[in-house]
Amino acid sequence: MKKLFAAILAIAMMMTVLPALAEDAEVLALDEQKLTASYTLALNAIEAEDYETAKDYLNICFAYCDRQTNPAGYAELLLKKGCIDVIQGKNEMALLNLDAAIRVYPELADAYLVRTQVYASMGDADQAILNLEQYIELTKDTSLYETVAQLHEAKGDIESAQAAYEKYVEGVGSEVEEAGFQNGLYKMESGKFEEAIADFEAYRDNETYGAGAMYNIGVSKMKMADYAGAAEAFDACQEKGGTFDGLLYNRGVCKLLNNQAEEAAEDFVQSIEKESFKDDARYNLAICRMQAGDYEGAVVIFTEYIDGSGEEGDRVINDGAYFYRAACNAALGNLEAAEADYTVCIEKGYALADSYQQRSDIYAAMGETEKQNSDLAEFLKYAK
Repeated sequence: MKKLFAAILAIAMMMTVLPALAEDAEVLALDEQKLTASYTLALNAIEAEDYETAKDYLNICFAYCDRQTNPAGYAELLLKKGCIDVIQGKNEMALLNLDAAIRVYPELADAYLVRTQVYASMGDADQAILNLEQYIELTKDTSLYETVAQLHEAKGDIESAQAAYEKYVEGVGSEVEEAGFQNGLYKMESGKFEEAIADFEAYRDNETYGAGAMYNIGVSKMKMADYAGAAEAFDACQEKGGTFDGLLYNRGVCKLLNNQAEEAAEDFVQSIEKESFKDDARYNLAICRMQAGDYEGAVVIFTEYIDGSGEEGDRVINDGAYFYRAACNAALGNLEAAEADYTVCIEKGYALADSYQQRSDIYAAMGETEKQNSDLAEFLKYAK
């Protein structure tokens, strides 16, 4: 997409206008001089970022460029106005000028390119793709199929993205080093994990893509519930110098699910320090402490997680934190704290059957027989 942003100013600065034709040679010469002067003043104003003055001089140019005898030149003037509109953030006005340019001269490829930019910035990926494909058809610049692929990917159409990317690779005419890697990404996003892994394996020893390939193999194996294989791939990624955000967290999850709580805890501690998954890593670290029988440590970390220690902004709290903190407090004999957390779970509708059953045990230990009986009755209602 950066190519398209850069293209706007490039087009505005480099366009040339063909002189209008006239029967009288003297009139032609004078009109051509006026056109050239106005056009030069417009270019100078653009370079100075004085866009309103530039548009004033462009409007003068229209008086000396006839749309019937010189449609290409007339259309380029409209295109230039459209480019200025884009620079000023006036997308609707830009489309009016660009549409007019295409009506006057349908072969004006750059107008489709700028329209692509406008529609992309407006979030209309479908129209952006249609216009970019029209530009490619007119210019035969198949390298832009890579951008078509990105637009399809942005709208979630991975199959079309992969097809466009294949056109890009075919059009380049030589081997594209990252082609197989990119196809692996498309397959991974499409849920074809085994095929994706096969593509990434080819890059295992690649100096540029090796670490990324191993990370993606890890993610793919994680999706396939091959947690041991995923952890090994994440290890290989780290050995190759990979520092992807989520590497430590994902490896910790794999180890936790593979009953390696102690090793998982080490990854979650590092993830809290280095990655953006601080909340989730802190929650899972507490689970690790709980599984290791360190109930006091688990309570401390669950409390930090619930209170948002070190976190800012809107947070979504996993209600399981209340449930497991309650279990830890119950194991420690902190009955009132456990009762309070199970009550929160019930109020939030979290694991109702288990929460009622566990709270009934707390009430039994507290000698609250009536409350115990009430919770057991609720347990029977929600138990499945």
